[in-house]
Amino acid sequence: MSKVCKNLGASGSGFEHWYLERISALILVPTGLYVLFGFLNNVVAGGYSGAMYWLQSPLSATFSLLFLLAGLRHMVCGLEIVMGDYIHRDVVRLPLLFVVKFGAAAMAILGTLSIAKIFFGV
Repeated sequence: MSKVCKNLGASGSGFEHWYLERISALILVPTGLYVLFGFLNNVVAGGYSGAMYWLQSPLSATFSLLFLLAGLRHMVCGLEIVMGDYIHRDVVRLPLLFVVKFGAAAMAILGTLSIAKIFFGV
């Protein structure tokens, strides 16, 4: 019986999707709070130079990168669920999923490069 019930869901990957969404949400809470309070504290106090100084810290750059990547992963998971539930035609849903995943990958690459550029001072 356990072999039959192992992969529940139409695609057979329901648990993995659910698990990734929960893990990304758990990562977003501490990193989001750190980024929010740290960034606002430094921008209010020092403006642009304060924000650049804050992002040059290894801890701030790491938390910012984790926040960016976890947020994008969480966004993709959520949009996949919404599109799967409400867009029933594959002709429409599949191109939209491609756009969402491609856009998230592009934002991840650009965000990572931006944080790295500020962190390394290039």
